[in-house]
Amino acid sequence: MKTSLLCIRKFIFLILPVLFALGLTVHAETQTHSSVKGGSDAIQCTILFFNDIHGHLKPFQAKEQGQKIEMGGIARIAALVENIRAENNKKNIPTFCLLAGDILQGPPMSTVFKGEPDVKCFNQMGINAMTIGNHEFDFGLDNLLKLKDAAAFPFLSANIYLKATGERLFCPMVAIPLAPGIDLNIIGVTTNELLFTTHPKNTTDIYVQDPVEAVQAVYQAVEGKGPVILLSHNKAAEDKAIARRLPGLFAIIGGHDQILLNPPGMEGSVPMFQAFEKGKYLGRIDAIVDPSTKHGEITRWNYTAITPEIPENTEVAAVVMEYDNQLDKKFHEVIGEAFVYLNGDRGTVRYQETNMGNLITDIMKNFSGSDIALLNAGSIRSGIDIGPITLEEVYTAFPFENELVVVNISGADLLAALTRAVKGSPADEDGGFLHVSGMTFKIKNARPLDIMINGLPLDPAATYRTAVSDFIAGGGDGYTLFRDKIPYRSGSMIRELVVQAIRNQKAVSPATDGRIERLDKI
Repeated sequence: MKTSLLCIRKFIFLILPVLFALGLTVHAETQTHSSVKGGSDAIQCTILFFNDIHGHLKPFQAKEQGQKIEMGGIARIAALVENIRAENNKKNIPTFCLLAGDILQGPPMSTVFKGEPDVKCFNQMGINAMTIGNHEFDFGLDNLLKLKDAAAFPFLSANIYLKATGERLFCPMVAIPLAPGIDLNIIGVTTNELLFTTHPKNTTDIYVQDPVEAVQAVYQAVEGKGPVILLSHNKAAEDKAIARRLPGLFAIIGGHDQILLNPPGMEGSVPMFQAFEKGKYLGRIDAIVDPSTKHGEITRWNYTAITPEIPENTEVAAVVMEYDNQLDKKFHEVIGEAFVYLNGDRGTVRYQETNMGNLITDIMKNFSGSDIALLNAGSIRSGIDIGPITLEEVYTAFPFENELVVVNISGADLLAALTRAVKGSPADEDGGFLHVSGMTFKIKNARPLDIMINGLPLDPAATYRTAVSDFIAGGGDGYTLFRDKIPYRSGSMIRELVVQAIRNQKAVSPATDGRIERLDKI
């Protein structure tokens, strides 16, 4: 593979002097055994990273160890990055900041401005490279390419190609100079789940190569030129497969699973890092590179919680405020009240019945007059607290602009859909798990049992009028059986139906009622 095809870019980074980094370090480790020679010629560097920020540019309330605390905020992350760079600059240690994908889809600022303020913030704080996540396509390919053009840093993915030309859509990697003839090589890779975790219309012009094969091809072209980091937006199983194939990788910095890998995972000799989600943590790796072998090793790592004790970077805070002020005041309007917590927590909503899932599917069923309603758990992105409900909270919890459609499916197809829905484990956090209305069923050994439709047993030969999102109707989340059904479009966005229902009811207190019962012990 020719260097030009790799889109290798060389960057020179300016580091500004400021105060040392503040924040809560949740864990740190020092390696005591190293094959790298630590003499005066040894090259030191620091790699900072975060992932799956999902438009959360402003601080927000998060549950940590059973308590709600304020976390996140891109201006705080920027200040921390700036401070670490400044402290390292005093020691002539270069500092780089990497982003492992999924910058889009979350609060109204993301929904309305479609990533524009995010990229401006990342430019201001000096992001060095970002890998493409599946949700980068949520507002369409044209919007993604617009963001790419606006970014002062490379968008990376070794395995996304244009169907029309067979060319890569993004640079597969970037080489950052550490010393003459020695680079820090960053390879980007994107989950092949991209094709069914965004709306199918957003991926009609692309195809996704097998991540393992794609990364191996790029790795072989840069092997021996310095440490190689895989900046991945992939499921852990794929990252592990890549690590087994390429044991010479320096590290994998990941996203997509939205977990805090603390301590880092290990697959053979390859450490795997991930900094949770929504900007709650900033990860740090300190490394040393032997100039004679070009081999690097980790000397220290940690994660810092992004909390109010960290001051904001004023320039980045100004960008966030500029766009926040542009949001229509309607987003701060109170539309109703929640008498109970509306549970949209990722670990729960993607595995079992929740009152949030019941609320939305009941609204879908009642509005459409359907026999049943089905909603993929991945469309619910957060919960809503007890108390006044603002429009912003609904948009944050349900950010996707999915239209309600109705399809007629057979009982046999419904059984197949439910079989797909319940295949995941708690660890999978499967966005394709289905919430339902108008039916009940049990789950045992990852199989649906005792399926009842409005009080009657499922009839495989019967036809059921079914309300779903246009995402599911298009085959999203692996529900390909819906693709050949004729969708009857309602013209109404599901999110707007939820807003209107809350307005009409004024107060909501949905409950779980046993419509989905898991018989297996977790």
